[in-house]
Amino acid sequence: MSPESFRFIVLHTIRHKESGIIIQGYGNMQGRGAFFLKASGNKRHTLSVLHPLSIIDIETSSRNFGELKSIKEFNTAYNLKSIRSNIGKSAIAIFLSELTLRTIKEFEQNKRLFSFLEHSILDLESICKGSSNFHLYFLVKFTGILGYLPEIPVHTKGMLFDIPSAGYTLGNNMPNLNFDKEESELLATLYRISPENLEGLKIKKELKTQFIKSMLRYISYHTGSEIHCESLGVLQEVFAN
Repeated sequence: MSPESFRFIVLHTIRHKESGIIIQGYGNMQGRGAFFLKASGNKRHTLSVLHPLSIIDIETSSRNFGELKSIKEFNTAYNLKSIRSNIGKSAIAIFLSELTLRTIKEFEQNKRLFSFLEHSILDLESICKGSSNFHLYFLVKFTGILGYLPEIPVHTKGMLFDIPSAGYTLGNNMPNLNFDKEESELLATLYRISPENLEGLKIKKELKTQFIKSMLRYISYHTGSEIHCESLGVLQEVFAN
């Protein structure tokens, strides 16, 4: 197998015995993928560099590790210092990594999806204020990349977001398939906002949790696969106050 070079977004790492790391993520050339890295020297440092949402440039080896291609060498594409050092951003990175890993199953190249993920990571890194709302914003935009972007009318007052139709309705015949009033209003707000204006959103912690769960129900409904993120509990603890 000839060596390859490409850019890769790290979503999850698994230690393999004493000297190996299996890296799962999303690449700009092959979509979803997993690779084996033989860690030498300071393994702890290597793992800290390969944190959730880190973006690396990979060169593969001509040798495989079982069914996995081996990484000959890699370099970090960006120094994501803020994501690594800020507890809130780190928690968001873990959640977004798990969400992406559980949602995206395709192994085919998708340049639009990769570009969205890369730009979202750089937005999270650069945002100074309002980062505690970034994952909510990401969830809404992520549905668009998946092909299920909600239809938001100009006026949504008094209307509820309906999951099956992906639009707003005045009725509430199926409560389990509707967002409630506050969630519906928040969805419309996040749909129209830009990352630099997230600071101005004052959202109760209970509403944040409810909204995330509703968005996961929405994604699950339209992808046909139940999406459950264990890292949601980490987010709740970090942003408890």
